[in-house]
This record gives sequence, structure tokens and C-alpha cells, in this order.
Amino acid sequence: MINTNPQTLLNRLFFGLACVTILIAPTQWSVELKKGLYLSPADLTLAAAAGVWLLDILIRRSWSDLRTLPPWSHLLFIICAGASMLIASDKLMAIKEVVQYIEYFIVGYVVFDCLLRKFSNAATVVLALLGVALTGITLLAAVQYFDPALDNTAVRGTFGNRNVLAGFYALALPLLVSCVIESRSWLVRAGLLALFLAALSVNLSGASYVAICIATALITARHGWKWFIPAAAILILWQSYVIPRLPRENDLVHFHSLALYGDDGTVERRYPDWQAAGSIILTHPLLGVGTGCYQKHVGQYYDNMPRKTGPAEPDIQNLHLVIAASMGIPALLAFLAMFIAPFSKENLFPMKHSALIHGAIGSLGAFAYTAAWHPLLVRGIGLPFVLLLVFTRYLVQTESVDGCYNK
Repeated sequence: MINTNPQTLLNRLFFGLACVTILIAPTQWSVELKKGLYLSPADLTLAAAAGVWLLDILIRRSWSDLRTLPPWSHLLFIICAGASMLIASDKLMAIKEVVQYIEYFIVGYVVFDCLLRKFSNAATVVLALLGVALTGITLLAAVQYFDPALDNTAVRGTFGNRNVLAGFYALALPLLVSCVIESRSWLVRAGLLALFLAALSVNLSGASYVAICIATALITARHGWKWFIPAAAILILWQSYVIPRLPRENDLVHFHSLALYGDDGTVERRYPDWQAAGSIILTHPLLGVGTGCYQKHVGQYYDNMPRKTGPAEPDIQNLHLVIAASMGIPALLAFLAMFIAPFSKENLFPMKHSALIHGAIGSLGAFAYTAAWHPLLVRGIGLPFVLLLVFTRYLVQTESVDGCYNK
């Protein structure tokens, strides 16, 4: 018989909506409701999951669940964004940004945290869903990669451009490496390794590529020479003999994406942008120029710096500088604190972490590094980033209670 208990039905509905959100979140496809206001399918499923969560609390009258708030760093970041909104020249854009941050760091955190804590198999399901999303995105990116009609920026998977795709890879691939280590099946390991190499090959962002390789080396080194030497050999051989021979000459693309000067001897666009952002921070250290108003003000701070003219590649700014310039230094510090918030002071650098935790740490580090070259708090990346923060905290706390992660 089908269980028609309202509590059971709500649990199943919440589980389904949360899982669908995880699966469809890594995409920048959305519908523009009006100028500057977009809505994606993941926004709808996340809101529905949050509504079911709240309805369940009301029915059970479990008011204590309402006190399950995200870490203080998330709340502080929202407060800083809200304070900066008050001085923004474009109030509508500022409100849109703050609402999006609330969706990511409050609503998204609560939904993902409830999913992992309420359902015993949720951690495995989360990894499986991320694997499915990663596979689909990489297959689409591979089709785009081998399409001669598309330029390098259009190798983007389900995202707006190659730089946002690179941000997703920085979040996902180090965690994938840890799954290779955790797996007990050589067939599964071979499949995951093939997926890793395929994603690495269609990743045309030098910053993300370097971050993923460094994270992979550190994760495998933490598990001894039996993992480090094969991983290092694969990365070296892939870089030396495969990457340069791919149709788009990835090694040169990676180099030029990080180079200070272009082929014509002029400074690449991102570095004058960094200096302009620094000037904004010096001028407006507390609240910045207003949430969501970075692009409206940065042009005033270029001064006489030599820089390229013409259209610029999208998403080449430094996320850390953008946050500080638009919302102030306190907002940047709160954002950086999010990377440490999943760990208690006893569990930051313990000797006996599971490979999954090492992978999550590697993903956080790769994301933070890649964000120095790309502003990655955008649609399609925000929710996966919050999911990683929640997942890391869950793994650390589970290991603290059980002694080790239950594989």
C-alpha cells in the first residue's frame, strides 16, 4: 500500500524538490521576466523545497527547527550586502543582488542542510546528482569544443561562457578526485578518471586548470605515494602530450588567459580592472560603491592606465576585489570566513580526515583561487557553491561524531 501519511508525503516531496534543485542548479539558463530580472528553474524548485520545509514545521509545530540558521559568516555577509544596498546608486539592481544572496546563502543553505541531516542516504545521493550533472555538462562542453564554428569563449557547457564553466569545474573536480580514492571498484574509478580527464580537457580557463591540478596533487599526496605518484604521472603526461595536441591548443589558451600582456604588447583587460577595483576599495573601504553597482562605477577609477579597447570577454574580474569594491571590506572578510566556517577549531587540520573531506577542502581552495580571475557568485554557480559549503560541514560534523565518515 502507498503510504499517505502527510508527514511521509511532505518528506518525499521535499527530498525530490531538493534533489531536482541540485541537479538543475548548474546552469545559467533563465527567463527574463523584465529588464535585469531573471528567473531560473532552480529558483522555482528551491523556493518550493523551502516552502515544503516551512509547511512541515508548521504542521509538526517544531518551532525549534526555525532556529537552524546558517553559520554566522553567511548572516554577516547578508548584513553587509544590505547595508551597502542603502548607498547604491541603482537601488533596483542592489535589491536584486541582495535577494539573490539571500536565496543562495540563507534559503539554499537551509534546504541543503535539512536534506543532508534528515535523510540517511542524502550524502550519497548528493554525490550521485553532482556526478550526473558534471557528466551532462562535460558532454555538452565536448560537443561545443569540437565545433569549429564556436570560439573558445563558447565552450561553456550549460553556462554563459567558458569562465563560469571553469568555476563549476573548480568546485566539482577536486571532489571527484576524492571519490576516485574512496571508491572500492576499479571500474568506477576508471569511469570517474575518464570524466575527470574529459572535463580537464574542455576547461579553457588557465586559472581553473591550474587550481584543479594543484588541488589534485595535494589531495592525492595526503593519501600517500601510492596515490600521489600515479596522479602526478597522469597530470604530467596529460599536460605534456595531450593538452598541446588538442584541436584548440589548450596550453596556449590557458597561458593567454593568465598572461599579463597580449600578443600586441598591451596589458590584458583584467589587470587594469584589478587596479581600478583597488582604487575603489581605498576610496570606499566600508560600504563600497553599493551592492550590484560595481560595473557602473569602475570606469571612473581607470585613470590613465593603458588598457585594451573594444568588447571585453565576460566574467574576467576578480571576485574578491569586486565584493570589496561593491560592498566594502567587511563583506569581503565575511565572504572569506565562509570558507572556514564549515570547520571547528578542533577539526580544521586533523590527521584523520576522509578522502571526501580532503576533496571538499580542495574544491573550496580551487574555487577561491579561480575566483581571483572570475567573478563566480553568479547564477549557476552560487547554489553549487553553497551546497559544497553545507556538504563540507556535514562531512566534518559526521566524522566528529562517528569517528570517521561512514562510507
